[in-house]
Amino acid sequence: MKSMIVVSESSINQHVGEEYDIIVEVPYELTTENIQACADKVMRGIKELWAQEVADKVVNSKIVVHLDAATPFGVMLENLQIILKAESGIIIDLPWCKPADVEALDSESKAVLSKLDVR
Repeated sequence: MKSMIVVSESSINQHVGEEYDIIVEVPYELTTENIQACADKVMRGIKELWAQEVADKVVNSKIVVHLDAATPFGVMLENLQIILKAESGIIIDLPWCKPADVEALDSESKAVLSKLDVR
């Protein structure tokens, strides 16, 4: 299992000494001008880690993505989780984004979660 952190420029110093396979530094705010560049940067990191997992023939591979950036980056990661699972079979674990009680969710939310197949 590989891990990465998506961290804003203003918070990077708070993570000194922590160990991640990749650190993706992003601007403090996600805007319409930088959203695609940020998504591409994060996606490249995830795909790079996934390629390493595949090359190492890791069983039950997943990429754990930690977040210390503005809320819109979390939404972007949730979207990437769905997109990369569907397109490439990449399993992304977002430890900060787990519903406490799946059974209490509405049917549409349950349907989306079932598509993620998070391990």
